[in-house]
Amino acid sequence: MRGIDVSNRVSSKDVYPYEEYSVILKPKMHMSYSYRIDRGRIIIELTDYLLDAPDQVLRDLCSAIAGWSRGKRFVLPESFTRYVMTDDFVVRNRPKYIQRSRSITCTQQGRCRDLMDSIERLLDSGLVLPSDIENSYISWASNMARYRFGQCNQMFRVISINPILDFEDVPDHVVDFVVYHEILHLRQDRSKRRRPHNAQFRGWEHQYPGYEKAERFLRNIYSMESLGEDSL
Repeated sequence: MRGIDVSNRVSSKDVYPYEEYSVILKPKMHMSYSYRIDRGRIIIELTDYLLDAPDQVLRDLCSAIAGWSRGKRFVLPESFTRYVMTDDFVVRNRPKYIQRSRSITCTQQGRCRDLMDSIERLLDSGLVLPSDIENSYISWASNMARYRFGQCNQMFRVISINPILDFEDVPDHVVDFVVYHEILHLRQDRSKRRRPHNAQFRGWEHQYPGYEKAERFLRNIYSMESLGEDSL
């Protein structure tokens, strides 16, 4: 996989103690950073989402990676974290992420359901605030792993929903619950690398009326003959 060489945007002091180095941006779906050492030369590979990043962001990130290669604990630089959390970064790079994901249909209107109806019901109920979904994107997926009913990319603020829920036999409150669950991931702190289903998350989730009933329906959804095996 070829990439864009941006080695000229960093200097040897940024990747000390390596005097020979390469920094390559590659078209990958997710934000990633890696390195390899080849005969004393460090080769750093980053995703091309960082093509328009300020040089200082690249320098700080490469410095952290060089330290990582020498056994230091890898910590994302604050300049990088601040940059990828900006609305400008999200808006410019989200279309690229959506294109690379392939399974996102880029439509809220499914065969039977409009996901915006779920959003409106959740907003009207007060469970979701406008700030939770600010600068976000929601779409049906064309396919998704079995028993994975929704997916959230927190960095690009993209939610996709399993098409198994796009049937009239699936109650509104079940679809709304899945959408609500994914929106809660958007509510979590984007500066954290992981977004576990911790106690705070479960507390938010259990505010949903009838969440146990919705979860029970989802556990049994693949055994429902009325949905049709050819649709699964």
